[in-house]
Amino acid sequence: MKDIILVVSLMVAVGLSVVVVRFAQKADKAGKSLEEERYSRMVAEETLQKNDAKLTTFQIELKEDQSKMAKIADILEQEKVVNLNLKKQYDELTEAKSDLENKLETVLQEKAKAMAALQAQAQAQPPVVAATVQPSSKSVATGH
Repeated sequence: MKDIILVVSLMVAVGLSVVVVRFAQKADKAGKSLEEERYSRMVAEETLQKNDAKLTTFQIELKEDQSKMAKIADILEQEKVVNLNLKKQYDELTEAKSDLENKLETVLQEKAKAMAALQAQAQAQPPVVAATVQPSSKSVATGH
């Protein structure tokens, strides 16, 4: 009977040892799994922080770029106003030039008519003989 109790006790001891080893393996696996989960969460949190920092940087750059775009739009608007003013001045100058050319053409036509009239009048009158005037010796010698 002692042998049976010894065999049963050994079997129970072996069974308990197997169960303890199994639980230890499962606990080790659970510990490793927990460690991997913690590591993954830590990596994810670091990535999230990096992405938040990048997002903040991009938002700041976006605001700066929007500010620059607004300034460029203002400058462009000012340039449009300047260009419109220059176009208006150009149109006024072109019109003034056209008016002056028309006036010049009218004056030249009137001059041509006057010259023709003078030539016709000169041809109609007999030629006049002009008397020759001799300068006095006194004015020639002094140079006056």
